[in-house]
Amino acid sequence: DLGLKLLKPNCNLCYIATNNWTTNSGASKFRNQILENSQIINLTDFGAYMIFENASIQTMIMLFKKTNNADNYTFDYRKLVGDKLNQNDVLNLLDKTVTEKSLLLQPIITKAQLIDKTFTFNTDENSGLLNKIKSKHNFFIREKSDLKQNLKSELGQGIVAPQDFINKASAEKLKQKAKKGDGVFVLSDAEFESCKFSAKEKEIIKPYYSTEQLHKYYGSRTNTHWIIYTKSDINQHDKKTNKILIDNYPKVKQHLDKFKSINTSSYAPYGLHRARLQYFFEGEKIMVVRKCPKEPIFCYTDFDCFVLQTFFVIKSDRINLKYLTGLLNSKLIAFWLRKKGKMQGNSYQLDKEPLLEIPIFKPSDSEVNKVAALVDKVISEKSQNKDSKATERKIDELIYRLYDITSEEQQIIEG
Repeated sequence: DLGLKLLKPNCNLCYIATNNWTTNSGASKFRNQILENSQIINLTDFGAYMIFENASIQTMIMLFKKTNNADNYTFDYRKLVGDKLNQNDVLNLLDKTVTEKSLLLQPIITKAQLIDKTFTFNTDENSGLLNKIKSKHNFFIREKSDLKQNLKSELGQGIVAPQDFINKASAEKLKQKAKKGDGVFVLSDAEFESCKFSAKEKEIIKPYYSTEQLHKYYGSRTNTHWIIYTKSDINQHDKKTNKILIDNYPKVKQHLDKFKSINTSSYAPYGLHRARLQYFFEGEKIMVVRKCPKEPIFCYTDFDCFVLQTFFVIKSDRINLKYLTGLLNSKLIAFWLRKKGKMQGNSYQLDKEPLLEIPIFKPSDSEVNKVAALVDKVISEKSQNKDSKATERKIDELIYRLYDITSEEQQIIEG
């Protein structure tokens, strides 16, 4: 960070900035620089409260002292928690007044434990419980593929398609050729039918799903949209025919040609910006909603399901995915993510790093099957619009037992 580089030794630097650097994967270098080149004096996090009237950003005050000798020290950490926050809550936090909405801590900073890690700070009570949950971690989602050993990655992000639908700016640029909401790479049922694609063209047009169909536990098979799933090689020549591959799909080409002037894909005009690996969208998998305002949402699907970057996808043949769906949707994991994951105010941000760090416990097959059977029941109940709360509660109770959670600890988790 330039501020620390310019600062003289033992002098202080204070920022008022966004609060997401503590858990954002893109800020890992900044966190490491803070650890190596400074001592944290104070972090005052205003949580979900918007300090600036004209900016919808969540902010914190941060005060650092330039030094490379600081290690194993405590600092002043303050954070507003909960929702419905007001200015009085902010003033109480600044005055270091203890309230139910003020978290006031003196965390210990140990470099060796925090390098390349996110910064999350909890009460002693929570820390002990979180460490207990962490101790059960015995299954790790595989982050990367290993082609030599024929091992596939088990976590992937959804498709990146900047031009899924026409937005206001694109509509203005295209003038009368298209209107806001028209499909580019993502087509409605009506648009799909009107294009009259051939059987061959339909091979690269896949069922598209959004949060309208994919919910906690249950996903509806009925899609209302379709995605033109053209990969990066679509602009290359076919060695057999010497034609460009897109020429094999003339009506797809005709459709996408209308949007050449607004297509910002790296593989424009015919390829998706980031098509991702196709196997993630096929067969059995768990769809993870990236931004969840109330609770984490993990949806089990066993049908082809193509999604955009609003989702992450977990796909593994090393663990029962119905069991994993029940575990990830449990109150215990919601508690873990709230305390150790990535939060935007009161919203869960389920990105790659917090997902990989979830302490997944894989028990005996008999215990796995008990949870999986209850997940089947929840999915069935939800598919029939029945109340599934009682069954979900049974899953929570099984998960508590698997992690050796006491009744007192349950109260902390659910409090």
